[in-house]
Amino acid sequence: MSKAVVWFMEARSRRFLESTAIKGRQILEHSGWLDHLHPGDIVAVKTHMGEAYNVGYLRPAIVRTFVDTLKERGCKPFVTDTTTMPYHPWISRTLSLDHLETANRNGFNQASMGCPIIIADGWLGTDDVIVDLKGRGNYLNKQFVARAIADADALFSLAHFKGHPAGGYGAAIKNIGVGCASKRGKMNLHGALAGDKPVIDTELCPGRKCEWWETCEACCPEGSIKVTEKGLEVDLDSCVYCFACANLCVNMAGRKAIQRFDHLPALGRRIADSALAAMMTKESGKVFCINYALDITPSCDCYGWTDTPLVNSIGVLASTDPVAVDKACIDLMNEAPGLFNSEAEEFNALAPGSKKLNLIKDKDIEAQVYGGVENGLGVAAYAIQEVPLDRSQEAIARLYPDKVRAKKLKPMYEKNHPLSNLDTASFGRPTEGVTHPKHPKK
Repeated sequence: MSKAVVWFMEARSRRFLESTAIKGRQILEHSGWLDHLHPGDIVAVKTHMGEAYNVGYLRPAIVRTFVDTLKERGCKPFVTDTTTMPYHPWISRTLSLDHLETANRNGFNQASMGCPIIIADGWLGTDDVIVDLKGRGNYLNKQFVARAIADADALFSLAHFKGHPAGGYGAAIKNIGVGCASKRGKMNLHGALAGDKPVIDTELCPGRKCEWWETCEACCPEGSIKVTEKGLEVDLDSCVYCFACANLCVNMAGRKAIQRFDHLPALGRRIADSALAAMMTKESGKVFCINYALDITPSCDCYGWTDTPLVNSIGVLASTDPVAVDKACIDLMNEAPGLFNSEAEEFNALAPGSKKLNLIKDKDIEAQVYGGVENGLGVAAYAIQEVPLDRSQEAIARLYPDKVRAKKLKPMYEKNHPLSNLDTASFGRPTEGVTHPKHPKK
């Protein structure tokens, strides 16, 4: 089996040109992928702009660096994501209006990105196209792909590698598979259209004695939940398995009367099928994936909190193959020692070589990888190619086009120096060891 190339640069930064934002750009330029693009190409820069109060998502400065790179090539990029199902009662991205407000609060807007921010599946999440997987899917026969992403000439996946409560982990496959699916595409890949439902035990519900009962009813967009004095009633025929009630009942109420049906082998493969559908909207060579394996937390950026990282930041990884780049991230995470005061310590996953997220989630998290291999999305075999850092004068001139900015101060200082006409010696005494102080005179 041939191996996919995964380009890599480490996370450590010690001097100029070693920012992880710049390293990502240098990987992109080194890969040659930009040669597949043409001036005027519309490029969907798919990233996660964070949930309200989450602080783990990729920093806007990283995303802007890639936008600038694409614009320099004459392309027309837009930064994008899609609406949610919801997922939990307080999700802030269910409508494009809410999503754009959250993105703006988190630092993503046209001013900060230098390009439009577009919620790709429209106002409600129904602006999409149906893609036939032509028999290649593990579980999905067809999938709804957000129209703005489907219509773009190229897809640039910019993902944060981390754990995920339902999918095991989140990176390139999920960024494309879930993030490029419309709202009804998310219903499909989570199993609702195939008949999957939450797990319900009405005996565990105390009815209106639960302080969360009104929220439980209100969080269901289908109106499928009714809480009476006696207990819980759920109309499963109308339920589309959006997770809101389950996350409320488990995480906030602590009752577990409604729980997610997280059968990861199926969900992971559905995510891979959905990623395949999104990639089928693009010509060969028009998809590129960069994973930032930094701040690797146990849960995803779609929650309203961010836990401490499991391991130290690893680096920036990229490939034209979403399966290979995800697998490389998982392997490098597992090789690293776990960090104290994290879930790695809590779940006895500190040892180098331990399968960190497998131990934390109590399941094999690689179902997305297996599904991606099985449906032909990519390969799990990879060869890491370390990219040398470009420290040249040309590199710094591109990244700092104003060159040495301090030069601008010289003519200003000649007219109005901050220290002019001051008795500088009167402001303090010299540092110990300085025997002949030389006070500046301006």
